Amino acid sequence: MPNDDVGARASTSVRQAKSIVDRLGWALLTMVIMLLAGCGPPYLSDTYATSTPKPASFNTRDVAHMPLVVLAFVAPSNLQGLSPALSHALSGALAEVNPPVRAIPTHETLNRLTDKGLATEYADLRAGFARTGMLDRQQLQRIGSGLGAQYVLLPGLAQLDEEILDKFELAGFKLIRNRVTTLRLWLQVWDSKAGHIVWESSGEATTATVFLTPTQTVALEQIARKLLVRMIQDGLLESKMETKSIVDH
Repeated sequence: MPNDDVGARASTSVRQAKSIVDRLGWALLTMVIMLLAGCGPPYLSDTYATSTPKPASFNTRDVAHMPLVVLAFVAPSNLQGLSPALSHALSGALAEVNPPVRAIPTHETLNRLTDKGLATEYADLRAGFARTGMLDRQQLQRIGSGLGAQYVLLPGLAQLDEEILDKFELAGFKLIRNRVTTLRLWLQVWDSKAGHIVWESSGEATTATVFLTPTQTVALEQIARKLLVRMIQDGLLESKMETKSIVDH
């Protein structure tokens, strides 16, 4: 009898192990097929945004009809190389929200500043912001007047973190890995005539990506655009979007 019990338990263990291996095999096969088919890696994304109340003098509808000057991203020195990708994501987000925001994108803003002889003024404006966290009123007024726009959007990158997590390991092999990306951004809208901040928002996106190799990830621009749409739609345009977790690929 003892031998029969041992044999039964061994048989059960073998069947369970085979079942686990079979399930893992199918999961891995599915991911491989997705990658070979050109699909991106599956991922889970969650966004959160908060913003300040807007003064009565600031009419949100003006943003949809008046040109909004978009300045270059403010970022820590070690992350400044990400500014072009984030600026592109911001342009896409401004066009995606409802109603779309009529904006002068960053690259066009910089070109117009150069053409108007305001490049040095702009550099001084940003240098002053780095020191004080404020935009100089007179410099802001001259830039707004030169570009023919009342409102200026100043975006910023607060934090970008990435972490690799192993979800399952068998016989020394890491079968499932996740790249967890945390992105924090902020936005400020300034009235160039008054020299005042009229709206400010901060947001955070956390994305967990399943991948088979270190190159399998979700583009930063894609993560940033989802977050920026949330910040602008909910806070600036006051058309609430539900907090949601998105599984995609």
